[in-house]
Parts: sequence; C-alpha cells; structure tokens
Amino acid sequence: MAASGTGVMIIRVWVEEGSAQPLRAHIRLTDDVASGVERSMTLTRVNAVCRVVQEWLEEVLTDPDGG
Repeated sequence: MAASGTGVMIIRVWVEEGSAQPLRAHIRLTDDVASGVERSMTLTRVNAVCRVVQEWLEEVLTDPDGG
C-alpha cells in the first residue's frame, strides 16, 4: 500500500443526450492521498469504468514491497 495508507477515487457520472455513447464517467484517483490526484480520465463504457475501479482497488491493496 502507498505510504499514506489511504487512497481516494472520485467518480462523476452524467448522460450526454443525443450521443451514440451517452455515458460519461470522469474519474479522478490516487492510491496515496499525500501525492494528490495522480490520474484523471473520462470514460464512456460501463465495463471500462468497472475495470478502472477494480484495478485501482487492487493497486491500493498491493504491498509496496511486493507482498
């Protein structure tokens, strides 16, 4: 786990009316709050949002020493 032991993920979701892919999910995340927001992205597919959430949770659980 990162040095601070605390991660943050913020997901803001809205619908773009008239778009072929109306979902918008803007994700801001870090696995070390002491570092601030490390990544930011906007996604348009539910599966992609779920994948990012899962990968981030796995990162937060990962021991920095490889354990």
